[in-house]
Amino acid sequence: MATTTMRISRERKELISRYATAAVNLYGVISVEEFVDVFNHYEEARTTSEEALLALKRLAKTDDVEYSISGGIISGPEFQPVFDDYEDKVEAIRASQKGKPRYLPGKEEFLKYIDATYREPEKPYSDLKAYILKHELTTRGEGIDGVDGDLLDLRDMIQFGVKFTDEFDYFTKCGYKFKGMEDLNEFAQLVMNAHNNTRMYDNNGFTPNEIFEKFERPKLRPLPKEPFRLQPKPKVGRNDPCPCGSGLKYKKCHGK
Repeated sequence: MATTTMRISRERKELISRYATAAVNLYGVISVEEFVDVFNHYEEARTTSEEALLALKRLAKTDDVEYSISGGIISGPEFQPVFDDYEDKVEAIRASQKGKPRYLPGKEEFLKYIDATYREPEKPYSDLKAYILKHELTTRGEGIDGVDGDLLDLRDMIQFGVKFTDEFDYFTKCGYKFKGMEDLNEFAQLVMNAHNNTRMYDNNGFTPNEIFEKFERPKLRPLPKEPFRLQPKPKVGRNDPCPCGSGLKYKKCHGK
């Protein structure tokens, strides 16, 4: 039996590729089936796993693309199948993503992630940059070889799940100087704020703060509406029965 070959226009392949690039920049790794769900969430002209896989593979043969495909997984530039640790990293991220919802902003916002340097929310990083420059924590100035490059590295570390202490150590190794404990503590708080408001691969594109609001906060028991007050113990007379239930008078029992 002859096999049929699916025809996919160049325009269609490029459209699917644009979505794949945005997806890997936002999620790190995503299965073909999950990618189809994302694409169909935004586009009326729906795709299938077969079309998406063929389109992405065919375009990758002729164009310089930002994604890789291996074993039904689409991954970003940091997760190349030729890397020795590819399978371990992909497995770890997929395990962290399991059971979490997927961040799906509006279509225009989603496609901004075609640019690998796009960062949202931006304010935590602009606040951190402003503090660094105002307090002259480094002499290297702005730009990719200065503060802006350091903040891009910070985002990459956060996306890869690096510990906060290691993120902080990165800046000290880059020669950042602090005038005292107050500067150090304020800087640490700003780094922590950037960490908690960075869209992470492990969280399917959600920030740690957003995941906390969706998963952890609902599990917390609500506080009572009225403030908690200690109730004073009732006063027991010496000739009253002892509250312990012994049958003896209080003065002959626990009131001795």
